[in-house]
Amino acid sequence: MKINKIYCISAFLILYVSSPVFAQTYTLKGNLTGIESDSLFILKYKRGGVSGEKIPAARGSFQYSDTISEPYFIQILKISKVTNQTSGKIADVLVEAGEININGPASDFSKINITGSKSDLILKEYLSKDMDLQKEWHKLKVVYDKYVNTGDSLNRKKVALKLNSINYKERIPLLKVYVKKYRGEIIGALIPNFCTLSDILSKQDYLEMFEYLTQEMKISAYGKSILNKSASAK
Repeated sequence: MKINKIYCISAFLILYVSSPVFAQTYTLKGNLTGIESDSLFILKYKRGGVSGEKIPAARGSFQYSDTISEPYFIQILKISKVTNQTSGKIADVLVEAGEININGPASDFSKINITGSKSDLILKEYLSKDMDLQKEWHKLKVVYDKYVNTGDSLNRKKVALKLNSINYKERIPLLKVYVKKYRGEIIGALIPNFCTLSDILSKQDYLEMFEYLTQEMKISAYGKSILNKSASAK
């Protein structure tokens, strides 16, 4: 089957190579309304690359299982009955061992209900909170640019302080709260690898988050990645 378009997750969602641990299994089960074809396409983002697989979905019902050593991201794509090519994203989910249920209308990404993956729930909760702060930052950046263009240095400096406050006093602390809260779970080590703060995180920030983790999480692929990032950060 030819894929005419890959609906990519943002770059920060592509995962790192997993540590060698005992493989477990996850199972996706779902019932989707409004799909044209009797098949779906799954994209798997793992081990530093992307692979795809076509699966049956009779009348919108599907089931798919695979082995897993650490959580990774997948996308479920629609397939056009006419062209037999992918025609849009239905859902994305961070998979972990166990049964994960995906239900809802295939035509509305926002109404897809995903249950069974605690890691997916925590990651999306964090990303949603961080996105709210990013939106606030971007609104202020428009004001900042206006002051730059008009040569208003006094107000420019005031807004710059607010911009820095959002990044350094809200976004970075939010990230650390999640790492510390889930220090003994793989999601705690995973989140720093998914965040969009790499440009402003310092070496000390990475080392602090690494030290939050339990010993088991420190030796995971995601934990090692945090430590590696500290070596190249300022």
